[in-house]
Amino acid sequence: MSIINQMYSKIIKNSIEKSLKAEIRLSSINNYLDFINYLDAFLLEIVKKSIIDSFESIDYTFKHSKHRKELYYTKGLYPRTIMTLFGEITFEREYYVPKGSNCDGFYYVDRLFDLPKRDYYDPMIKAYIIELSGRYSYIQSGEIIGDKIGSKFKTLAESNLSKISRQTVYNVIKHSDLDYLSMETKEDIETLYIQFDEKWVYTQNNNNQMKEIKAAVVYTDIEKVYKGRNKLVNRHVITSDVSAFDIREKVLDYVNNTYNVDKIKTVITSGDGASWIKHSTDRFKFTPNTSNIFVLDRFHMHQAINHISKDNDIKYYLRHYIENGMRKSFKETCNALITEYPHREDIISKNRDYIVSNWFVIKNQSHPLFKGCSMEGHISHVLAALFTSRPKAHALHMITKRLRIRELLTNSNDIKSIYLSNHVNPVPEIDYVELNHRYPTTVLDAIGHKVTSKYKLFESIRNSTIFS
Repeated sequence: MSIINQMYSKIIKNSIEKSLKAEIRLSSINNYLDFINYLDAFLLEIVKKSIIDSFESIDYTFKHSKHRKELYYTKGLYPRTIMTLFGEITFEREYYVPKGSNCDGFYYVDRLFDLPKRDYYDPMIKAYIIELSGRYSYIQSGEIIGDKIGSKFKTLAESNLSKISRQTVYNVIKHSDLDYLSMETKEDIETLYIQFDEKWVYTQNNNNQMKEIKAAVVYTDIEKVYKGRNKLVNRHVITSDVSAFDIREKVLDYVNNTYNVDKIKTVITSGDGASWIKHSTDRFKFTPNTSNIFVLDRFHMHQAINHISKDNDIKYYLRHYIENGMRKSFKETCNALITEYPHREDIISKNRDYIVSNWFVIKNQSHPLFKGCSMEGHISHVLAALFTSRPKAHALHMITKRLRIRELLTNSNDIKSIYLSNHVNPVPEIDYVELNHRYPTTVLDAIGHKVTSKYKLFESIRNSTIFS
């Protein structure tokens, strides 16, 4: 993010002080609501006037600087209107063109304050949109951030006018960059736990095919928070919509950056027994002495038993056979059920074979280091809550984007800071020549965006009469 130099910091300070000294036109205050709305509008106007005066004063200082006169021509003032968290502002700034060059010009203030070309919403609002989209739908995100803009207490009509459209939220997410490199820590641990599972998501324009999202949860222990509530220690969630190979590599990268793998003695992997999960265990043998143990989670085992029979007594004996290693008795009971209920042969045989094929990894549930598997809960809260809680389909490229946001949010990363660090430019040097901005030929080019009519109607925020 840009670092404002000391001279400009003084200009900003002076602009704020100037706004604070403005005369106030006291309107009628009849009750507490009037008082709060008046105070809110007063403070908003101070902030907006401070922003505008800062922008224009800095641009004026740059325009009259010695280096500017040596390097650039001025081509007139052009207005720009942007929406900030404090409301809509309009300011004027010069357009500069390099001397002795055919290069296109630039707006110095826009570059200094990281205001992307032609964007109506400022980067702070976009950062909020990205963060909220990790929890809510496009429409909900637009409504929530719209209520954050301007007045703190809006009427229903004002809230409807200020909300950000679904398409705008979609576009902000689509063009977002959330690359993030975590710091290496190299902590010493002896036991590492990894859970795997997948979730299928409906897609758009994909021949009615569903998209598989794979997820992994890496942690080092389980601690009791209070009765009936446990917490995963050092939990980290990893997702992928690419392949099993991709999520294995992501898990390996995270583990290698976070832990001293030479010290890991045991890796406990758990999941539903899918082949891609079983084949993942060998990838985590970090040293010849590392013990790799795969465990079929109890949820899927009990689910299979419930599908075999609905009778509580029969389910009791099936579990008893599994717990005591009585595989022959288990198979004989299932076969007897098929004979008695031939119309259920497919479902019984499918779940019988599922348990038999995972017989030995089910026994690992009694391993002293195994403390249960919470992967189904993670799938529900991390993936299903955002992607399948409502009957809707997702564009393939948006699944990738929203999955990244959801993953960062789940791992308690500061999404706003990550977004801003990837969407800002360094402060241009005084002799900087902008190479990728063409000279404005129309009013729309000069302003940089098209203001929608709803904001022209939002007079209560745009045109306050507090200041005389």
